[in-house]
Amino acid sequence: MARTLALRDQLLAGLAAGIAGGIVIDAFLLAMAFAGGATPAQALGMYPWIASVVFGHAILANPAAPALGVLLHFGVSIFWALGYVYLVRSQPQLLTRPYLSGAGFGLVVYCFMQIMLITAGEYHRPSPQALGIGLVAHIVFFGMSVALVVSRLLRRPSAAA
Repeated sequence: MARTLALRDQLLAGLAAGIAGGIVIDAFLLAMAFAGGATPAQALGMYPWIASVVFGHAILANPAAPALGVLLHFGVSIFWALGYVYLVRSQPQLLTRPYLSGAGFGLVVYCFMQIMLITAGEYHRPSPQALGIGLVAHIVFFGMSVALVVSRLLRRPSAAA
């Protein structure tokens, strides 16, 4: 029974951390887009683009592309967060230093997402500004967010039972 509870706690931590990380990174990226003078349509254009990376550019003509992009974005965020929880199972010290482990995790996520873009044929060399924003977004606003939520949820007394 205790093992089932621990597994449930791990899944809930991954789900919560993925949603939180997805929201926080989106808020940062949207703020950066608006600060750069983007219109709301331009700033929110990242969601149809996400769908087009997975399903091809023909999906952009589909009115459901933005919603599909949002679902894909949060699905990938949850997947990464569950991966972090899985890593914590074998490396519990990650829970004690969420800022440091989250920064490393965010860097790994950024690198792997760039590899995914390369394999999808969608990679374009970023400008120095875009590279900086992407790194900060993934390291600080995704990796650290995920690590903090997981650390908080799995270090509470009921998760240790």
